[in-house]
Amino acid sequence: MISGLVRGALYIPLNNKELGPAMSAWPAEGGGESQLFGVASQAHVESKNVVCSEQHYGPQNTLIGDLIAVPLVVDGETIAVIAIMITVRPEIQQHAVLQLLQWGGAWVGSLVHHAAAGELETDSFSMKFMTSMLNHSSSQAMAMDIVNQFADKFDCERVSLGLRRGLSLRLQALSHVVSFDSRAEIARRIEAAMEEAVDQASTMIYPDKTGGPLTVSRAHAELASFRGNGVVCTIPLQGITETIGALTLERSPGHSFDHSTVVLCEAVGHFIGLEFERKQREQRPPWGKTKEAFLDWASNVFGVAHLKPKLLLLSVAMLMVVLSLVSGTYKVTARASIEGTVRQALVAPHDSYVKRAEVRAGDLVKEGQLIALLDDRNLQLEYQKWQSERNKIEKEYQDALAKRDRSELSILRAQIDQVDAELQQLHAKIMRTKLRAPFEGVVVSGDLSQSLGAPVKIGQVLFEIAPLDSYRVVLEVDDHDMAGVDVGKSGHLLVAALPDYFFAISIDQIVPVAVSSEAKNFFRVEASLNEFSKLLRPGMSGVAKIEVGERKLLWIWTHTLMDRLRLWFWSVGL
Repeated sequence: MISGLVRGALYIPLNNKELGPAMSAWPAEGGGESQLFGVASQAHVESKNVVCSEQHYGPQNTLIGDLIAVPLVVDGETIAVIAIMITVRPEIQQHAVLQLLQWGGAWVGSLVHHAAAGELETDSFSMKFMTSMLNHSSSQAMAMDIVNQFADKFDCERVSLGLRRGLSLRLQALSHVVSFDSRAEIARRIEAAMEEAVDQASTMIYPDKTGGPLTVSRAHAELASFRGNGVVCTIPLQGITETIGALTLERSPGHSFDHSTVVLCEAVGHFIGLEFERKQREQRPPWGKTKEAFLDWASNVFGVAHLKPKLLLLSVAMLMVVLSLVSGTYKVTARASIEGTVRQALVAPHDSYVKRAEVRAGDLVKEGQLIALLDDRNLQLEYQKWQSERNKIEKEYQDALAKRDRSELSILRAQIDQVDAELQQLHAKIMRTKLRAPFEGVVVSGDLSQSLGAPVKIGQVLFEIAPLDSYRVVLEVDDHDMAGVDVGKSGHLLVAALPDYFFAISIDQIVPVAVSSEAKNFFRVEASLNEFSKLLRPGMSGVAKIEVGERKLLWIWTHTLMDRLRLWFWSVGL
């Protein structure tokens, strides 16, 4: 009856916590034996049905199957555990397989119970009867077969079977009768007797000569008198959760039902109830199946089972609703660094060598303070050379002046002016070998303390100096977050070196060119500090948050993921 069965086994308990080896298995050899034993042990210890989905088994655990274990309980004691492995299937199909096992277990339990009492016939009738029931495709054909077999087996004049339709029972089949009038008097009396037994949830015999429990048997008495004081026995048909019908057996006067016959009828009737319930479930119209599926879903969702996961899901749902209604300030986060608004570069005025270094990057300097000194020996020698040349020409000039040679004086005067120009130029070069701070500030870059005597080239940047009282903040805003960022927006800056202080900033300029760096694109956004702080230094880095506007909290927390998903779907053509 179970399609997709991989393997099954039956285990007998050794005690309350241990199972013995498999008493029977099908097929006899195969994989998954340890998995079957494990799920059977769990069902035995917990005394409940166990379903384990997508369990690995076989060579190197490469195969997957679903495991289902059902304990067989009789009089509160587990007499066996059945465990099966099936192919992977949805939960609703697992539930159907579990029901089949429960029905089979109920039948086996009845057999065991009545066999222990020594009151159950174990002849071929039970097996033949069950086999014939399972071969019928419709409930009506099965009902006709049941009443005919009961009438023949138990020598009854008439056997009737009724099934529940809403709140009442309706006659379904009469033995050896193809059709009948449901409005006839006999049909109404039979239905009344069935409802009488079902309402009292017990097998009723009229007249009862066994001295059993007192029951109301008025409808049975009327049915018996209708056919000449015959004998009537009604057996309720129990399904999984409720009574679904009844079976009424009628004999001629003087032919009462003995105890063994009643016990056998009750045992077989229990299986009849389970099978009819299964047939009815299979033959339901689509809307009925949909309704039951919805009710099962509602029971799983709103029932007490799995309470913790349900509470967790409910909490998550409520949180999502709150986040979709409550607004918050949307802030764009970006990496930030501090720069001076101006940066003065000190370069080598000519080719030379480093003679002395007074400061290095990070040092504070005053305006005019000596920062570094370049080697000026060559310039000094050249200066002395031109000084000697000037002295020589000066002497010649004095001699020409004594001789009053005007032409010679003019030439010498021009030479003296030329030499003075050279001396002035050399003096300026010598003065430029002394690198001094152009203003009060901090040395941003440059360190010649480890390069004394090293050559420098003309135009080479040796130091960079930034003022201490004028900074700007440079933000690297990801291109995904640029929407809403505009000039005039405000925010706060947190510097890594000063984690206890927040600095208010305002956006001054957005450079409209994207920069690609470190596998991402960002825009350079410049902002100014609203208040000057002596704690800040150029080169410090941190994180800035720009307040863009009011948004729903759910959007704030999920928009980045949703935007990236939309972009990905667009890129793949969806």
